[in-house]
Amino acid sequence: MRYTIKQIADLAGVTTRTLRYYDQIGLLSPPQTGGNGYRYYDRGSLLQLQQILFFRELDVPLKEIEMILSRPDFDLRQALEQHRQALEVQVAKLNTLIETVDQTIAAIEGEWTMNDKDYFEGFDEFKYDEEARQRWGDTDMYVQSMRRWKRLTEEQKEAIKQKGGEITLRMVGTDPSLKPDDPTVQTEVGEYFAYLNENFYTCEPEFLRNLGDMWVEDPRFAVNYECIREGGAEFVRQAVHVWVENQAKSI
Repeated sequence: MRYTIKQIADLAGVTTRTLRYYDQIGLLSPPQTGGNGYRYYDRGSLLQLQQILFFRELDVPLKEIEMILSRPDFDLRQALEQHRQALEVQVAKLNTLIETVDQTIAAIEGEWTMNDKDYFEGFDEFKYDEEARQRWGDTDMYVQSMRRWKRLTEEQKEAIKQKGGEITLRMVGTDPSLKPDDPTVQTEVGEYFAYLNENFYTCEPEFLRNLGDMWVEDPRFAVNYECIREGGAEFVRQAVHVWVENQAKSI
């Protein structure tokens, strides 16, 4: 089935101008253009546009979306499952915030009594805290991380975030001639390993390997590396695997 640009725009609730821009930047190009110059889309276009809109809901920049969707190993089914998980976290948070709003209104009108902490129920410093709790909540590492983080001042938290960003930038690098097993890259992986142990939890090399895999498999994490350079997430995963293997050899 073919869709005109207006038909697909109406279906998705976007403007034809948006679709033309997506075509211009290579994010969503129509598979067919008629002799009259009209753009025609197909069912595959619908699915790709859906992915784009899902990622936009998660505040992923367009350039990073294009990098993700163009990856040879992009798995639509896996991406949809990850979108569902992210949306479930958002729904839970929004429901909590709605309840906080309702209780605050009731308290103002004298129909409800709130303690001071209740006024801030639903505001969470960690964007993916609930998801992290579900994935790692029963591990010692998660408990350690939460305990350490809550003891820090805002200034300390910002300093740790900045340090992590700087290490990540050096670890991914911008020099295309560097290989994952390059000594300079391996040094930065070691620095990141030490950074996790110093600031969050006792991290074993094998767990770092699992993190490296997750950074590629979950687009929400992959964009942190893809925005530094194209293929950055896969580059870091390979670098982490090399580092872990070298650690095992040295034992």
